[in-house]
Amino acid sequence: MKIRLSKHALNRAKERSIDLKQIEEVLRNPTETIDVKFGRKASYKRCDDKFIVVIFEEQDDEIVVVTVLRVDEERLRRYGFSRV
Repeated sequence: MKIRLSKHALNRAKERSIDLKQIEEVLRNPTETIDVKFGRKASYKRCDDKFIVVIFEEQDDEIVVVTVLRVDEERLRRYGFSRV
């Protein structure tokens, strides 16, 4: 499936020093994926000492990344992830 980043996601990835390879790895091999608001999904995976969360929408034949975050375990739990 094709992965496309929104302009917002590209900006956030740059601000947060998250590269495209890390985003692809989270989407292709997540630790956990949950449903979030507005029909979107969120996936996370550990990268170094933090976790990367990718918020995305599935549209037709592609995944559209809405935003990306670098978070700690506490924030993962607040977002609703259970496999922390």
